[in-house]
Amino acid sequence: MKIYALREDRGFTLLEVIVVLMISSLITAILFQGLSLILDTRFRVINALTRIESVGLQESIVTTPLRGMLPDHKGELGVFAGDERRLKGLTLSPLYGTIGAPTAFAMTLDHNITEDETLLIYVEVGYDPVVIARWPGDIGAFSYLGRKGDWEKRWPPFSAAPDTIQVPRTVRLDTGSEIRPTHVVRVMGPHNRLVRLQDTPFASTE
Repeated sequence: MKIYALREDRGFTLLEVIVVLMISSLITAILFQGLSLILDTRFRVINALTRIESVGLQESIVTTPLRGMLPDHKGELGVFAGDERRLKGLTLSPLYGTIGAPTAFAMTLDHNITEDETLLIYVEVGYDPVVIARWPGDIGAFSYLGRKGDWEKRWPPFSAAPDTIQVPRTVRLDTGSEIRPTHVVRVMGPHNRLVRLQDTPFASTE
């Protein structure tokens, strides 16, 4: 006579199911929290990169023509001159024209009374004026650094010596912008033109 042992198929108890559900819920909550943190960090990084790119582009637009300035012969249209609200000169780095071709340009600080903001207007020969920067209030001034190391409010200075360089070594633009309150640009080109024979007493009178 064979005796068969009865095998009891035992499932999960209610307590075990509850524990598993609680652990699953906890893991899901942690995963969602981590995913939310990752997405938030990604959003912040993208915004920061976009802002840095925008600031860099703005900086390049403002400083490129100033960095490429060079002197011109006296009496020509490109001779550099500037005061606190305007400057004009010749540049090898125009925003519109051919890079490397000497181009006459000007920058002007203009206060828009209606909107109470200052506009930095760029003008290039052959093209319409364009606003390349703006900031709140009537704030902003150019200043110029020469050989003596003093910042001047106009160029050439009122007390300009005979050996004063035609183009200042450095140009500074102070603005009211929170993003970039000051632009300091070192002029990369020569600061004086070579003297031409026609500009000397030995020039031909024919």
